[in-house]
Amino acid sequence: MADPIDLGNRQLALDPLSSFSVRAPAGSGKTELLTQRILKLLARVQRPEEVLSITFTRKAAAEMRDRLLKALRLAENDQPPESDYQRQTWSLARAVLANDARLDWNLRQNPARLQIKTIDSLCASLTKQLPMQAEFGQQPDIAPDATALYQQAVQRLLEQLESNALLAEPLGRLLLHLDNDIARAEAL
Repeated sequence: MADPIDLGNRQLALDPLSSFSVRAPAGSGKTELLTQRILKLLARVQRPEEVLSITFTRKAAAEMRDRLLKALRLAENDQPPESDYQRQTWSLARAVLANDARLDWNLRQNPARLQIKTIDSLCASLTKQLPMQAEFGQQPDIAPDATALYQQAVQRLLEQLESNALLAEPLGRLLLHLDNDIARAEAL
């Protein structure tokens, strides 16, 4: 595999003291760049739990975890890859393995220590850690179809039309615009 044409920009994105937004088409190496950045961070921390990667789907989180573990397995080999870009991943992973050995993380045996989460799982873990601050009576579940919850929220909002002066004016304007069709307002 040839080195990416934007190798210089990718090197800048590995700076752990800076933040970056990476936009590129599918198959362009965004996940590999993120893998390298996570490896770079893991080589610098005292505990792997200090590095958090958040994604949208479980599939993407599992892919990232797999990529990190694959990089660590490849780094056990003393023979570096030929490509400069792949060699960089190998080198970063070797630094993580050194940190792992020095601090006794055992990441390959305990991959759950890698904090790669979906947004939903991050929120759930925060509410579990801080139950009093979350003010939930019980741990909330993620609804696969939230349609009924949206309807309930809209109905509760519209119920405040007469009792909440702050909401009455904007809700009144909305209903006026919709010819006072509450069912249409609920659907919207």
